Amino acid sequence: MYYILKFISWLVSLLPIKFLHFIAGNFTRLVFCFLPDKRKNIYENYKHILSIKYGREPSIAEIKKTMSDNFYHYGMFCAEFLYINKLIKEIKSVPEIRGKGIEIIKKARESGKGVIIATLHFSNWDIAGITASGNFSSFCEVWSVVDDLGGGYSKFVQEQRKRYGMNIVMPNKNLKDAYRALQNNNVLCVLIDRPLPLNDKTGVTVEFFGKKAYVASAAARLSLKYGSKIILGHLMRDNDWFYGVTSDIIKYDLTGNYEKDTQIITQAIFKEAEKIILQNPEQWYCFKKMWS
Repeated sequence: MYYILKFISWLVSLLPIKFLHFIAGNFTRLVFCFLPDKRKNIYENYKHILSIKYGREPSIAEIKKTMSDNFYHYGMFCAEFLYINKLIKEIKSVPEIRGKGIEIIKKARESGKGVIIATLHFSNWDIAGITASGNFSSFCEVWSVVDDLGGGYSKFVQEQRKRYGMNIVMPNKNLKDAYRALQNNNVLCVLIDRPLPLNDKTGVTVEFFGKKAYVASAAARLSLKYGSKIILGHLMRDNDWFYGVTSDIIKYDLTGNYEKDTQIITQAIFKEAEKIILQNPEQWYCFKKMWS
């Protein structure tokens, strides 16, 4: 698989990115036509999110338009994953972080306990990691928690990210590196926006867009363990490129009860996540049913 991905990456690099976006975006739309269960999940997710965004019940046409845009964006993301080396070479720099993001990260590190960047499956989270490492590498390391998808695929992903200064943590292989990253006052990126089955005891229930959702709590648990500050970070599309955005340091009041505090922190993260998703719901990729 590794060499297949290397070959495909080389092959797609011969094509113009806009043409590749067009092909990948429309191909992804076609693929989802044959995935009725995922389409149903996505439909229900957007039906609820758009009702919050518009303050009324969305029409079927509005939901389907958002879904179609979402599939197209996901196709663009997949193409960019393979095209990333040429993409960065053409732009000649990693994306900038706009606003006070770098200042906020530096302030969060003043405690000496590391920083957790909670992030979403939004826009292009691979380039989001590269954005973090490219902008923060002068004063700290950047680590990212990722799933081990096995074999050559994981090797390809690690190689792509390490090329741009991103260090990888796979929970089933080197989880201790995540702990060391925070202990050494570095940045750890953690994806937070996937629903969990109710029998997964690591999850917590939060209110997300006004409904109960059972979600992962790793960012909160790590913060409680090491005293790390949490920031929500994401990437926004800007024509043919991107820019990074961070929230302020997320604030919450702790009680001293571990499980309750885990829920409180996770809830605070998801409140920030709502703001991002409402701005550009078509760029949020959640293909599971978010609310039961």
